[in-house]
Amino acid sequence: MVRKTFGIYSEDISDCDLFIETGSEYISCWCKNDQTKQVKAFELFDFTEALTNDFENLLKDIRSDSRLLTADFEKTYCIWGHEKCVCIPQEYYKDEIASSYMEMIFGECAEAKFCKDTINDCVTLGLIPTTILAEYSSRHTISANVHKYYQLLKGQCTDNAGNKLHLVFYHTHFILSVFKEGSLQLIQSFSYKIPADVLYHVLNIFNVYELPLHETTVHANGMIDTASPLYGTLRAYINHFFIEPADKNLFAAEVFQNYPLHYFSSFCQYDV
Repeated sequence: MVRKTFGIYSEDISDCDLFIETGSEYISCWCKNDQTKQVKAFELFDFTEALTNDFENLLKDIRSDSRLLTADFEKTYCIWGHEKCVCIPQEYYKDEIASSYMEMIFGECAEAKFCKDTINDCVTLGLIPTTILAEYSSRHTISANVHKYYQLLKGQCTDNAGNKLHLVFYHTHFILSVFKEGSLQLIQSFSYKIPADVLYHVLNIFNVYELPLHETTVHANGMIDTASPLYGTLRAYINHFFIEPADKNLFAAEVFQNYPLHYFSSFCQYDV
């Protein structure tokens, strides 16, 4: 069953580019004005992973309730939000063995199409599900493919030489980025069901990477509510735990203001 979690629209979505983020249990799409870069509309659809086995029919169901996936845009950007992505130091990366990097971590992959990007001295190599891309390409003009990790790291990598964690929450998983003395140590997706699952992973990261609990800042955004047990649990154990502020000027549609804007910042605020 497909559930439309958000449908937020401005009256005018002309002169916009379309962005589609696809995960194993969700599809999100939004459009930005190509001049002002303001977000004019946003949709989020949730479903069970089993439905992706018949992606053609899944997409038909979603399009029947989507204004954005049935509208015409000059440019469309695909963001791949699944876990099949590896980060490799640039000095060790070679295109000719790209498949080997992926198979080493995830086993043999049926698809062999990748999206590769470089941020600082790190190469992000993500798998592109070719059957899903073909469905999108039949309706949209795809200008670029990037993995979610690359999109996040573009916003998270700074000149700050300190220690920090970033947590980006979805409904059933979160993406955790770890920086020690300014250098990326890890970016990985973790599933969770209860707040204790998240707390376990975060405290384990502090231990494994020998990060000082009382000095390391933890930034969060995405689907986390400040009145939720998840937020309360993390605040109770982590001294420097903050919700990452969203750029209010980025969100043009008035209905955005009815929700905490950090719900949308992990999708819309990071450049592709």
